[in-house]
Amino acid sequence: MRVLTRRALQSTLILLFAQSPASAQTTTLHDAVQAAWDRLPDRAGVEARRQAATARVNAAGALLPNAPYAVGTYVNDKAGSNQYYVTHQAEIGTPVWLPGQGRATQDAARAEITSLGAEADAAHLAVALQVLDAATQAAISANTRDSARRRLQSSQALAADLTRRFRIGEAAQSDALAADADAASAMVTLSDAQAQFAGAQALLASLTGQLAVPSLIGPEPAPPKMDAVRDSHPRLIAARRVAEAAQSAMRLTRIESRDSPEVGIQGTNEKQGGTSPWNTRFGLVVRFPFATEARNLPRLAAAQSQVTTAQVQLVQAERQVTAELQQSVATLAGARQGSAAATRAASSLVTRRGQIERAWRAGEMPLIEVVRANALAFDAELARDKARSQLLAAQQRVRIAEGVVP
Repeated sequence: MRVLTRRALQSTLILLFAQSPASAQTTTLHDAVQAAWDRLPDRAGVEARRQAATARVNAAGALLPNAPYAVGTYVNDKAGSNQYYVTHQAEIGTPVWLPGQGRATQDAARAEITSLGAEADAAHLAVALQVLDAATQAAISANTRDSARRRLQSSQALAADLTRRFRIGEAAQSDALAADADAASAMVTLSDAQAQFAGAQALLASLTGQLAVPSLIGPEPAPPKMDAVRDSHPRLIAARRVAEAAQSAMRLTRIESRDSPEVGIQGTNEKQGGTSPWNTRFGLVVRFPFATEARNLPRLAAAQSQVTTAQVQLVQAERQVTAELQQSVATLAGARQGSAAATRAASSLVTRRGQIERAWRAGEMPLIEVVRANALAFDAELARDKARSQLLAAQQRVRIAEGVVP
């Protein structure tokens, strides 16, 4: 009765596992990457920086670099001699562009907009790699869960058969207990696999906002051409655009060696009460600030630092892209070999399992050999499925290393 009760409980649990929600949901890797990109929080910051740069482009095309100004002055001598001297003075003026400042400001802002677009493309590629890693882990976890489920079903069927044969006297109780213990162990394995899959699915959902596990199937990548990759890879393009933006900012800093000059019109009205008529004069006011090392050296040094940093980052990006592409190609070659070997091993062990089971039913093998062969066959099938997922992921990784978003 205890055996029958355990068998009923196991059957109920496996039915619940088989009805797990979202286990059958699938989507494409392209859709998953797009979903992750659409909900990326950093996109709002990039868009805000793009709008700020666009505003600078528009402002640099204006007639004046800054707002006009107005100054008014009133002076009398009532606090002194009180000879009724009164002076009114007014001035209206505006700052003007330094030679080449407006064009340089527009060029710097446009270079920043271009670099922001390139950085967005590079960020899209980085998101694709994150989604691929999470999808690969979820696919492997799903394979592990499905293999554990099949193993439990097989172990349950064997345990049920031996329980029936023990009741009618065709099998020893020790064999029935051993089969029941193997089924219980398979249930523990399934429970662990189910938990691992749920964790991998949750990580994937945090990126894409979906529970669906993307399919890793994609086109077979062609042998990469390094020159073409260097010309088109989003990370390298972004690094080049950042360097160009830093150089544009450097040119603007050199042009802005002084504050903007100011040009204005000044009017002065003077009189002495009761004795002299109004005296009104007009004039032109020009303010031209000087360039000083105290002002310019720190600004030039900061701009040069940005240029140097951008150039260093470009060299580092070129080396990283080359190394990642070479590594991904090597990983793909190893994944092909591993998948082929795992497929052959699984085929052999599945055939062996059938042979040993037939020998056991003929009385030529002990039950323990059936249990071992069953475990080995399922482990080999799991290794085959895992190798297959790793092969598909390696193919996608090569495409991403080439700079292609799935």
